[in-house]
Amino acid sequence: MFKKIVALALAAGMVLSAAACNSSRSEEYPVKLANITISKAPDRVIVLSDSIADILVSCGFIKKIEGRSDECTQEEISGVKTVGSKLKPDLEKISALSPDVIFADSDMPKEQLTKLNESGFTVITFVPATSMSGISDLFGNIGAVMAGETTGREIGEERAETLSVTMDDLQRLIPESKVLVTACYLYDEKGTSLKDDTPSGKLFEYLNAVNVCKAGVADDEAFNALKLANPQYIFCDIGVKDKIMKSELFKDFSAVKNKQVYELSSELFSRQGNSLVEALTDMIEIMYPSVSINPEDPTKRTESSKAETSKAETSKAETSKAETSKAETSKAETSKAETSKAETSKAETSKATTSKVKADTSLKITKDMFFEFGDIKDDIKKVQNRLEALGYFNEEKSGYYGEVTQKAVKAFQKANKLTQSGNCDYKTLTLMFSAKAKAAG
Repeated sequence: MFKKIVALALAAGMVLSAAACNSSRSEEYPVKLANITISKAPDRVIVLSDSIADILVSCGFIKKIEGRSDECTQEEISGVKTVGSKLKPDLEKISALSPDVIFADSDMPKEQLTKLNESGFTVITFVPATSMSGISDLFGNIGAVMAGETTGREIGEERAETLSVTMDDLQRLIPESKVLVTACYLYDEKGTSLKDDTPSGKLFEYLNAVNVCKAGVADDEAFNALKLANPQYIFCDIGVKDKIMKSELFKDFSAVKNKQVYELSSELFSRQGNSLVEALTDMIEIMYPSVSINPEDPTKRTESSKAETSKAETSKAETSKAETSKAETSKAETSKAETSKAETSKAETSKATTSKVKADTSLKITKDMFFEFGDIKDDIKKVQNRLEALGYFNEEKSGYYGEVTQKAVKAFQKANKLTQSGNCDYKTLTLMFSAKAKAAG
């Protein structure tokens, strides 16, 4: 299954540079959020909220995470020290890490919040977003805390937009159908469900399906409403499937009869960062098995996609017929085209021979130089300029090492037979700026 998208699995820490920003650090701070004022960029943070951890990872602030709660199980921060549960963290462990900022959920018990505040820690709590626009605001606010009112907020909102666009692109992979598909997500065998008024509950819309668990339905009426809706697909938390399949309450459900009950961790639906896309991807692969998603780019089908294979097979006869007809009626044109192709090839070969890549000395490369996702530096502009000259990059040279830059570096590494890490290490930079660099194409 697809794990993290658009370089999400490779997200790294932010390294800020005043020269790379449109405004200076003094203009970036203070950042004010409700009754909290952040006077400078935090260097050490502890994240108790697994949803906020998802957002920090997505935005590239991993290097600044010094501690995490037990619930923050994202693979990218698995090596970070834990400080206990998110609702009752260990104060001694937190003190030992000396955090500048602690991120927590809004439902943290008041008693625990008071203890942290009285210990002198800056604790910032966030209410979960209730819409995609709310997620953009949430990303922007977290980005502002981490990297400044202008630069950080822009990074956060840009990452939120990337997630939104990716989900739109994933939806376009789904085959069109006039048949109404119904589905739901259940947390337990009693029918506790994910309602349709939350961002995760709205994921079903991207599946061209209807979430039958409507907001506003009284708890004592919820199961009867679910039974009446009789969803075709039931997604549920880990460990719940067997209970549903054996339950007398669910025995008449279409999803149970047709064995369309699937387990997905509830963590994917409680988090509002990368996990939203991961959840959507997993559900697409379950509900639409003909759509095989490319792990390198989840918005594209793989070459082995059953849908494309089927399409290719059904049109094989027509293609063959068209090509035969073309061959029989246009021999002269074909001959002319081949001659032209040969001449063009000759010209291109000549051009390639005479347009040898030239070395670029604009970047003073040192053995300890290293750029990765999330970095912001003036030297990264030079990398972007070089990648553009080699044909791998065609965007604004901002100095921000984002997804586009990372993808371009990977393409360069692949073409030049280097490890495709997406990072600019000494070996990659040395070859990239030398006359031996292989251009794109």
